[in-house]
Amino acid sequence: MRAHTAASQPPILVAISDAALHTEAVHLAAATGRQVIDAAAEAHPAALARHADTAYAILIDAASSAPRRPRPGVFLVAGSVETIDAELAVCPQAQEGFVLPEQAAGLLRALGSLAQPPQVGRVLSVVGTAGGAGASTLGACLCRSAAADREPALVDAHRYSGGIDLLLGIEAAVGARWGEIVIGEGTIERAGLRHALPSTPDRIAVLTSSRTTINDPFVLDAGMLERAAEALGADGLTVVDCPVSLVPQRSDVAVLVVPAEVRAAASAARIASELAAKSLDVALVVRRRAWSGLSTAEVERVAKEPVVAELPEIAGLTRQVETAGLPIRLPRPLARAAEAVLAEVG
Repeated sequence: MRAHTAASQPPILVAISDAALHTEAVHLAAATGRQVIDAAAEAHPAALARHADTAYAILIDAASSAPRRPRPGVFLVAGSVETIDAELAVCPQAQEGFVLPEQAAGLLRALGSLAQPPQVGRVLSVVGTAGGAGASTLGACLCRSAAADREPALVDAHRYSGGIDLLLGIEAAVGARWGEIVIGEGTIERAGLRHALPSTPDRIAVLTSSRTTINDPFVLDAGMLERAAEALGADGLTVVDCPVSLVPQRSDVAVLVVPAEVRAAASAARIASELAAKSLDVALVVRRRAWSGLSTAEVERVAKEPVVAELPEIAGLTRQVETAGLPIRLPRPLARAAEAVLAEVG
């Protein structure tokens, strides 16, 4: 399901392994009139991680994995009165338990009485499908477009990028880089992490690598990036500029920047299929270069995903970025593209 076609109300996530309980729970969730996301079978861990923060409620059983972070609206279901208390005791994340089908009415009342969940952050991962596609520039533009009210964070997960702080003109700013900050398994406050990072005058916090001429032993791995995305994604907007191998499961949408060329579109098709297998939504942004030969429709047909925006060639932008960084006031074509992508996640 694509993020921009979701129902206006948050969905109910059903993450139940027991076949009999699963069927009953799906029917009850559907009876609320809300969209139901079924996180059964092999897609369960990925879907649970991805939707746990934004779901209206989560239904689990004793055999299911509970959400990693505490949140309201988690209900445990069981098949008998004799087991419900014991199962609740080993599942502290659940706020209440119900025996199905006997207590179906009680579960419906509990679902109906839930308050709207608090606003949570959005995480966009940006991936280039060819060299020089412009993924880092788009990532910076997304943060710059949202800077007024969403306190964005830009995360650079490319070991050899040279540092995305250069793109924003803050290479001399004080703050922690990868390898200088420890992101462990515990809960991390977003505000504290942002405060430790270098930031731009318009409050974009940047997490990137330091530049060094020695053999730096630090290597960013998927687990560390996932934890960073989880912490920063607790609120506001977080943009992760990364290779496809490191796209965090926390991502609300993976944005593929695709030059309008045959090889790049073919690469996009493969990358999109790999991300879809991880239960991640995908959107395309077409990059126009002087030698681009494909139309937007042709890129969509090859990659089999919708194009949500286009990045045109902008005269003089490369030189400006190289000498002074990305301008605070974005060129209108870049601003329009960023606004279209941000509309994907609301």
